[in-house]
Amino acid sequence: MSSPKTAPGRKSTGVSSSRALVVSVVAVLIIVALAGIVLAGRKSGESPEAAAPAASAPPVAATPVVSATSPAGSAPTSAGPDEITFVVGSDKLPPGTSEKIADIVQRAKAADKTVRITVRYATGANKARDLELAKARAGAIRHEAMADGITGNKMQTELVEMPEGSVPPRDADRAVITLR
Repeated sequence: MSSPKTAPGRKSTGVSSSRALVVSVVAVLIIVALAGIVLAGRKSGESPEAAAPAASAPPVAATPVVSATSPAGSAPTSAGPDEITFVVGSDKLPPGTSEKIADIVQRAKAADKTVRITVRYATGANKARDLELAKARAGAIRHEAMADGITGNKMQTELVEMPEGSVPPRDADRAVITLR
């Protein structure tokens, strides 16, 4: 049998350069597709009504919160207007979120919308602990929203299980509130 021919002065690597090129292109396409899915997922939770607040409701300013990746007391980061970022491992509402939740509740009542609280948790080794933390965080937001005058039948809670490592730590400690 004949062996694969190579150009003079070149060693055979066992993989043709065209095959390596195809593998590289496929890897890049997979990365681009995954990035598109992640970006679409972040934007799909926002309805057109939530993206453009009602004319009667003033826009909500972002509230500074402590980043999940930084220790408490370091420089805060901004969450979106309808997001709450918790301190790592805590289910206590960060300072300043009561006003944010009150504004969201007022917008929901004015537009006769339902409030959806979405909290993510990882499926890793600490899945049970992270699920309980996600439930406690959703419960804290729900309790505050009910104190602001929205009834339980006008609220939904969504706990989203994410594969470990698929979401950055700061997003794993973030709850998103949307109007539906």
